[in-house]
Amino acid sequence: MELFLMHPTQPSEQVGQNLLDEAHALEQLRDSQRIEGGGPPRPVDWQAMPGPVRLFGYFFIAAFAASMAGVLIVTVWK
Repeated sequence: MELFLMHPTQPSEQVGQNLLDEAHALEQLRDSQRIEGGGPPRPVDWQAMPGPVRLFGYFFIAAFAASMAGVLIVTVWK
């Protein structure tokens, strides 16, 4: 399958249709998924994001991990 992108954010109809055929939630939602999102959800490419957005994402993930570690420590301490 040849991967051809018309624009980095706009997959060609063939690529979008192939992605949609591979994974879709429900048969009734197939057209809505194609119209709204251009196919099924894809993983986030952190390297392609602007620096401030990447830093916010890294901070959010680190803060979540630290808070979960804090909850675990407090739970074990009591």
